[in-house]
Amino acid sequence: MISMVQRQDIISVYEATKSIRAVARELGINRKTAKAYVNEYVAARNAGDEALAAYLRSEPRYKTPLREKTALTEPVRDLIDSYLKGNEEKRLRGDGKLCMKATDMHAALRAFGYEVSYPSVCNYIHSRQTEDMPRRECYIRQAYLPGQDCEFDWGELHLTIGGRRLKLYIAVFTMAYSNHRMAYLFLRQDTQAFLESHRRYFRDIGGVPRRMVYDNMRVAVASFVGDKHPTDALIRLEGCYGFTHRFCNARSGNEKGHVERSVEIVRRKAFCREDTFDFIADAQYHLTDTCVDLNGEPLSAATEDIVRRAEQDMKALMPVRKEIGAFEQRQYHVDKYGTVTIGSIRYSVPDGLVDQKVTVHLFSNHVTVHHEGRQVAYHEKTAQDGWKLDLMHYLDTFRRKPGSVAGSAALAMAAKELREMFDRHFADCPADFVLLLTDTRKSGLALEDVTGAYMRMKADGVTPSLDAFRQYLLHEGEPQKPVHADTASSVEIEAHAVGGLRELTMIMNRQNQQPHAGL
Repeated sequence: MISMVQRQDIISVYEATKSIRAVARELGINRKTAKAYVNEYVAARNAGDEALAAYLRSEPRYKTPLREKTALTEPVRDLIDSYLKGNEEKRLRGDGKLCMKATDMHAALRAFGYEVSYPSVCNYIHSRQTEDMPRRECYIRQAYLPGQDCEFDWGELHLTIGGRRLKLYIAVFTMAYSNHRMAYLFLRQDTQAFLESHRRYFRDIGGVPRRMVYDNMRVAVASFVGDKHPTDALIRLEGCYGFTHRFCNARSGNEKGHVERSVEIVRRKAFCREDTFDFIADAQYHLTDTCVDLNGEPLSAATEDIVRRAEQDMKALMPVRKEIGAFEQRQYHVDKYGTVTIGSIRYSVPDGLVDQKVTVHLFSNHVTVHHEGRQVAYHEKTAQDGWKLDLMHYLDTFRRKPGSVAGSAALAMAAKELREMFDRHFADCPADFVLLLTDTRKSGLALEDVTGAYMRMKADGVTPSLDAFRQYLLHEGEPQKPVHADTASSVEIEAHAVGGLRELTMIMNRQNQQPHAGL
């Protein structure tokens, strides 16, 4: 085929010689070929400047006549059409993985005795799909008011939490007017996570948008037949916070395009470089800091006013009238191991509650245990079956059986530093270890304080012992001053004296406030 450069050479020689024979002789091409391109050039030149310019910009091409297809006959086309129709029926009933591919159709045609090539089959399928392709959709750009619409969506990710690779779900909120984003991590994509994510979001932004936008998620849509109906959880949220809802059409992510893009951006920005954390709470702190940074800096010139528009969004929000209770309350019996079984996981409670009833509040990422109106245990949920034991819950039993500490599952589940401390310095005197933990609990401290004190003692070169821990924990490393018996007695006397004076003062004040008789 003649290239554009060769055609331009033909035109140049012709303009110089005005002879087709000279063109063929000088360029070494067939005279009929030279005549054909010269005639095209002359016709375009005579049609005007625009026609000539279009001709010079166009690629040279052969004029191929339309020939009848000898292999792709009408029976072959009918069979391919039947295969395509069968594929469509399979997709509608959910059997998309059983659809015939082009190679399967070609093999079936060859089995029927039709001598047709595989490229011919592919070209025909492509032509039918092009004919059946609907017209490209036109999108209507929307204008949003401050505080009006907030879009919600879920995303998935994998993080290493406490040395284990877990699948987590990220709930993302995006204000449509300003593109202000917030996100929260959960172990499950269930109703409790749906409720808690909204409660935390409305608390963080200090208000409620007028309308929430959802796609066809099960936690928000109860029925997909006919008109979509909200779930009981969404009805509870609307009744508590006063917003309305809008559901997107099926397979129409463009109808909530702000949050569709936000899920990808927030997930990548937060965890592309750091995906290992000790606790889910640590990952959530990191995610929140990332969202704050994204909301404080524009991503492009098109979003350079995100801070100003976010301020307008926040000013236009509805006030939070009350917060929804985003937990499920259940009663459980404490077994002989001092645990309550929730699902397939056993969570420890104080050992004094064995064989008693406790009330458990089930949140999305944690559980709290209550007894007689007082919280007695807190545990983060775990995504794996097993046990969640707190060493501090078994101190009363350990005091009676200190030898059981070394082989206990509670110690095995404690922090690595705490296990190291016990093995190196308290394995021969477990009673001192139990007494140390008892003093820690009485002082309102936690196991994290013990491990922190242990690390400080290692850095200071101090040999860990019960007395050393008492100094570091209770007196911030300062030596404890001995209290003599007479000093202790004087302190008690002074305390009783101060209490008596305070009680006498209160009695006198009440008498002075009473009206006198006869007045």
